[in-house]
Amino acid sequence: MASNLAHPFAIYPMVEEHEASGRVAAVYSQALEHMPFVPSLFKSLAVCPPYLVLAWRQAEAAFATEAFGDEARRLAGAVSQAAVAPTETEIRDALAGFVEPLGRMLLLSAGLLAAVEGELFGGPAPATPPEQLDRAARRPSPAQWELNEDELFGRLRLALRTPLVNSIWRTLAERGLLQVAWTHLEPQVDGTAGAASELQADAVGTARRLDWPVVAGPEALDGAGMADGAPGIAVILDAYVKTLPRVLALVASSA
Repeated sequence: MASNLAHPFAIYPMVEEHEASGRVAAVYSQALEHMPFVPSLFKSLAVCPPYLVLAWRQAEAAFATEAFGDEARRLAGAVSQAAVAPTETEIRDALAGFVEPLGRMLLLSAGLLAAVEGELFGGPAPATPPEQLDRAARRPSPAQWELNEDELFGRLRLALRTPLVNSIWRTLAERGLLQVAWTHLEPQVDGTAGAASELQADAVGTARRLDWPVVAGPEALDGAGMADGAPGIAVILDAYVKTLPRVLALVASSA
């Protein structure tokens, strides 16, 4: 773990599923009604539970709209030819399972960032708290510290210029697939950089054009007593807005 701590990109904390309680556990439970795993975006935002609740309200309302799903899929499709997919079926199939969730999280993070910066407008967040649902036992994505991939995670973060180890990389590591997958993907990082930059700009513009039913913006943050936390939240969201296009440009060809 020491080599990651010395990495030039600071590591962002996350609240893992086994650590979650109260409102955080409730949001995770509801997220699993919409997605096959709890995205690392929510785990990063969970360091501020009141904001996570606001972000989830915006996310849940967006997930229910046809336009959001259509645009998220379009974003993923826009970079489907940016990289060459792995030839190994097991790795390609594993990557393919993340393509649609990555597109949704990219569009969501761009919308949340615009909202925090006061550049997105919509209806007020509902006052009801998220409800914790009963779910069957499942195996969540492991924390990066639970995996013996410190050196590889450091290489990955350096290549992608990010403080984040997204769920996709941790899940691949748990399955014993990350080394082979990253050996294939790493040489393509520079070649996909242009497509990733275009995708980022597209996602930001799309998020601002969409009619978001719920906005976790400055007024909502102020009402929740979190106005002073907006700059820190914006930093986290900005990291995702920059990182997710780089990841998606690498893996979208596997879908």
